[in-house]
Amino acid sequence: MCDYIIEEFYQEMENVNLDVYGILDANNRIHTLGTDSKIIGRIFEMLTQPVLERIAERHNMMLITPASQTVYPDFVLMTSEESDQKIAIDVKTTYIENDNSRFGFTLGSFASYMRDNTKNIEFNYTDYIKHYVIGFVYRRNGEAQASMSIPYSDKELIQKPYLDVQYFIQEKYKIAGEKPGSGNTENIGSFYTTDIEDFRTGRGPFSTLGVDVFDIYWKYYPKYRSIEKPYTSLPEFIVWFRQQDRENISLLHEFDYDNVCVSIERYN
Repeated sequence: MCDYIIEEFYQEMENVNLDVYGILDANNRIHTLGTDSKIIGRIFEMLTQPVLERIAERHNMMLITPASQTVYPDFVLMTSEESDQKIAIDVKTTYIENDNSRFGFTLGSFASYMRDNTKNIEFNYTDYIKHYVIGFVYRRNGEAQASMSIPYSDKELIQKPYLDVQYFIQEKYKIAGEKPGSGNTENIGSFYTTDIEDFRTGRGPFSTLGVDVFDIYWKYYPKYRSIEKPYTSLPEFIVWFRQQDRENISLLHEFDYDNVCVSIERYN
């Protein structure tokens, strides 16, 4: 189900030129971008949108972006607003210093819509059947000019803001790690690696445990300011889970509790 998105994304991206010069104004002058990571992240999001629009059109779906930039996700694939088969797609970006640099991503909040279904999300969390992450990894170009205005005819003189772009698309739970994205936020963190192939193939711990275990783990993960923290790692979670009664574990969607138990025991 929905696996076509991954295959077609890579096919479409083969024909996408990721090089950019800057912002073209009405006077045919290009304003250079420098290496600001927020700007570069927005660029990759913009370059991704036409790719997703073509995939949506091919499957008689619509692609929308939330009216607010502060809600999840970046893009929604759906057949209608009433559909409970929506697909969430988030675009994440990070940079590395060299080929040996470890990198990872933050993957969205674990303390909002995963717990109350409607907070900081477009539509309801239970309206989505899949959650994908498109990730871009690049090296900053130290020679990129910042805040310069250059005639369009001289665009070839502009240094690109990034180099050696790599990308992937994968289901969120398959690339999630067991720790928050940073110490003082309530965002899911991915695992870390030096090889983007680990993200392309989804080699995170929950890829074995399954999406329901991922949802349980992060639904009950202690908030940053919690005094009591029953677990902060997978081994501790397994101990905690075994101590809970079946009635104490719930999700916003239906799930097979017995299958979750089997997955945890097999993983352990």
